[in-house]
Amino acid sequence: MSDKMDKTPVGPQISNNTDHFFQSDSDLAAQERRTAKRENKAGDPIECTSKVLCLILSEKAEDTEYAYIGESGFIAKKINLLTGKPTKVFKGHTGPVTCLGLWYKDDDEYLITGSWDKTLIKWNTKTKESIQTLVAHTDFIKSLAISQFASILYSGSSDKFIYSWNLVTGEQLQTFKGHTRGIEGLVLDETESFLFSASSDGHIRKWNARTGECLHVFEGHLTSVYALKIFDEEMWTASADKTVKRWDLETGEPDTTFTHPDFVKCLVVIGPYVITGSRDEDIRIFEIGNGNIIHKFEGHFDEVSCMAVRGTTLYTGSLDCTIRKWSIAEKDIHTDIITKTENKKSLQKSIPIEKEVNSLLLTEEEERELAELVE
Repeated sequence: MSDKMDKTPVGPQISNNTDHFFQSDSDLAAQERRTAKRENKAGDPIECTSKVLCLILSEKAEDTEYAYIGESGFIAKKINLLTGKPTKVFKGHTGPVTCLGLWYKDDDEYLITGSWDKTLIKWNTKTKESIQTLVAHTDFIKSLAISQFASILYSGSSDKFIYSWNLVTGEQLQTFKGHTRGIEGLVLDETESFLFSASSDGHIRKWNARTGECLHVFEGHLTSVYALKIFDEEMWTASADKTVKRWDLETGEPDTTFTHPDFVKCLVVIGPYVITGSRDEDIRIFEIGNGNIIHKFEGHFDEVSCMAVRGTTLYTGSLDCTIRKWSIAEKDIHTDIITKTENKKSLQKSIPIEKEVNSLLLTEEEERELAELVE
């Protein structure tokens, strides 16, 4: 027997390099595609320090060229969209900043941020001072909505609950219970009387915004609903089932479905168009009346996570750590030739779908999101 000891290391071998892990053919293809697209300048990219998870535009008349963003690197920023430079950085969270809102009180502007650290922070946007930290949720905070009339904040979390807060005092007011999975999106109607919530349980709920009473459950998506918008008597939702749906709020039923090749993470509705951002990195403009895709923006090299519109400019944020801007003026969005095959698959009218049984485990997209943001 040799008296030399075996020097082979034992125990777990740990690496952060994805090249050291087994990857599927689709993973490798995606990695190659993203590497090839990384240097493109489509959309005049603004480089950020980490993944862009949320984006809102300033509502002050003198700040029309500014936006607020939340990043996976635990910070929020106010950035100049013309120069691409940050003018304010808000530091204080200990997890990714996943949602943002602006609250106006006595001519002052406050930024509200929600984070995976389970807290909400109210900031003075002039001084960058942290005014209040709101603590009650027991899991990641992923969505918020603000009532300007009543000075109430609504927050949604992976703990399945929605809380309402008095923004003046910081007091927790109501608990909204009913969803069986995390809350992905929140929005108030125009009267701020009703709160709508989207969840990874596949349902959208309508609540009395003051009492927390659930008034209606909208069923139609197969899995996680990531985003929702309310316009007049219509509701629009985006889902991991690769669809965007338009709902009639009077009947509570979807009347139109726009299909995509991958998860849909965000949307905006502008006039006769709905614009969507997808995990497949593309931005699509659908003409609502006929369901045709009239334009597609390609430039991001990772998931499109958020978007907002001012005038005829669309701003998009992505997990590729960039914000990009695109002209949606009529002369610029009627230049693409979209294939008949893609358009044929894009629109469905009132097609019933069979619900699948929800697992008690994390869904595929939740596992992926967790891995990407904690990497």
